[in-house]
Amino acid sequence: MIAFNKYYNQFNILSLSLVVISLFFLIFKGLNFGIDFKGGTLIELRCDSENIQISDVRASFNNLNLGDVNVKEFGKKGDYLIKFERKNFDEKNSIKIIKETVKNKLQGNIDFRRVENVGPKVSKELLESGLLAISLALAA
Repeated sequence: MIAFNKYYNQFNILSLSLVVISLFFLIFKGLNFGIDFKGGTLIELRCDSENIQISDVRASFNNLNLGDVNVKEFGKKGDYLIKFERKNFDEKNSIKIIKETVKNKLQGNIDFRRVENVGPKVSKELLESGLLAISLALAA
């Protein structure tokens, strides 16, 4: 027979201390909001060249000083989804410069399939929903 009640108080203290530490970090350090919550720009591109790697795509965007850049490979080989947080620029000219710079850096047949902006309204709704979900989970 296993005596589960023997360690009841110790594990309650451990659990309570972990919750207090989590709340302490949440209050004083805050949350690290990603691009989905802050807003930003999303670019989907396709590279026809076989020798272009995800690290090459990431390096071509990191050199543009766009802030936090997130590059993911999805779908078939050569399809990439790039998200970055920089929002304070002239969209038409900056997107044109980004496209030209990336095409020159990667030196292949690059097709920009879509360019979208994630606005602060969507981000605000995501933030409120996320905080509500965290609060309800902590209360439960």
